[in-house]
Amino acid sequence: MSLLLQPLISAGQDGVEMVCVDSQIRCVYPILAAYVVDFPEQCLVTGDERGDPLSSLMRDPQLIKEVLEKRKNGQHLAEFEEYGLCTIYNPFWADLPHTDIFLTFMPDLLHQLHKGIFKDHLVKWCLDIIGEEELDAQFKVMPHYPGLQHFKKGISMVKQWMGTEHKEMQHVFLRILAGAVPSQVLLVAHTILDFSYYAQLQIHTTESLDLFHANKNILLELEVCEHFNIPKLHQLSHYVQSISLFGTTDGFNTELLEQLHIDFVKEAYHASNNCVDDERGYESESSDSDSKIEDSQTQPCSTVHPANMAPMTDPCLVHSLAKNPAYPRQSIQHLVTAHGTTMFLQAFKSFLQKHIPHNKIVPGPQDRFDVFRQVVIVAPSNPQANDSQKWWRIRATPEVHPGVETRV
Repeated sequence: MSLLLQPLISAGQDGVEMVCVDSQIRCVYPILAAYVVDFPEQCLVTGDERGDPLSSLMRDPQLIKEVLEKRKNGQHLAEFEEYGLCTIYNPFWADLPHTDIFLTFMPDLLHQLHKGIFKDHLVKWCLDIIGEEELDAQFKVMPHYPGLQHFKKGISMVKQWMGTEHKEMQHVFLRILAGAVPSQVLLVAHTILDFSYYAQLQIHTTESLDLFHANKNILLELEVCEHFNIPKLHQLSHYVQSISLFGTTDGFNTELLEQLHIDFVKEAYHASNNCVDDERGYESESSDSDSKIEDSQTQPCSTVHPANMAPMTDPCLVHSLAKNPAYPRQSIQHLVTAHGTTMFLQAFKSFLQKHIPHNKIVPGPQDRFDVFRQVVIVAPSNPQANDSQKWWRIRATPEVHPGVETRV
């Protein structure tokens, strides 16, 4: 790393001429401002062997360099043991100008929140309280709902966890715990999940974890946790400072890099002469494939409108339907009988009058309509939350009359 960043030393001190976006040449001073790594590498980079205690303050890089230099010269300082340092006397960042290595460590939503605090700690604590069998049973009885993943075999049978599974668990985890854990444990879980969602937005406050600290001792009383000197929990206290200095957390999330890593590894592997998938290898499909539209089954609707018609919806919204309807040319009577749409014709006429006032077509009982199983609406991202595109699936199923058994 020292060899890779060697050019930054002179560039950060003397500056380099660069062509900016307005075609003007300016003197720029590039520095190391952000460093995204996992926790073991953070300890290695900073010369820290233990990691920070829960209540420690941000360290001074100049002081750390002085302690390491004195230790290198044979002096045995109490600070070396107190800070939990290891014998890395020449860290790569020591000579980089204007660099505070402790500030460069960015929040990582995937490894710190989804996988770290939630999966490795919160879920483990709740497993110790409820038990694996009961927790699996709660996941199994969750009803199916569009947009939510159903863990039909529980969570103990999942062999390969990815960020998508962690986020899907978070959607229903409070409902799983309701009534199965003490109320204080439910508040602890509620606070951690709230912080996980708040941290993904553009704004969250310094009081986001206050409720957690007020109720966390219940975990000690239930003997499911020995202490709270957890490095990833401590890192949450620096989120506000990191967001204030470097921007929102989505700019430093490693989830995208992990996904690209999987894709590139698969492409290289399948290009080799070993095309047999190992059971412990990467899955052939990404775990969020349920939220995507298969090209072979759907196609985007045309956005070209006749000259005498106004656009029906926001042009930013994209509607997708299957190439062929599941039930083509259905009569009005069939729609009423099979789907219970007694007001369909009246509602359709009102829709046309409101959204396409210049339309000359008047639907009647003699007309027939194609019936699709679902329509997918792709909404643009929310700039206030820096969210990704939303995929909404609207499914149409026949009406189920009371007392009639159906098979899924």
